[in-house]
Amino acid sequence: MLRSTKSTLYERLGGEQAITAVIAEFFNRMMQDDRVNHHFIGVNIEELRQKQITNFMSYAISGTPLYDKATLREAHTGLNITSEEYEIAIKHLNSSLRKYNVGLGDIAKIEAFLRSVKPHIINK
Repeated sequence: MLRSTKSTLYERLGGEQAITAVIAEFFNRMMQDDRVNHHFIGVNIEELRQKQITNFMSYAISGTPLYDKATLREAHTGLNITSEEYEIAIKHLNSSLRKYNVGLGDIAKIEAFLRSVKPHIINK
């Protein structure tokens, strides 16, 4: 069995350029989906995309996010994101990761992280 010489998620994903492409693809998918795109009305998409790239790269490099659960909760207060909408977002991210040939093991790790913070993002 061959082992990857790329030890970090950041390296396996292909670095900053690849992560930027994945996040751009993710936002394109979200903006085209009428089930969730209403959350982006009046939002500076470029600023949001840059924040997501930074946060995702931090997670990919260190395995820990730049933000804590209280910050996540605060950032998503009033957005009324439902559990169903969150699942749609996870599916769009998974599709974006698959498009850029991210391994299933890494996709599973990313999804597990997203599920761990879900209670701090959705509106209960």
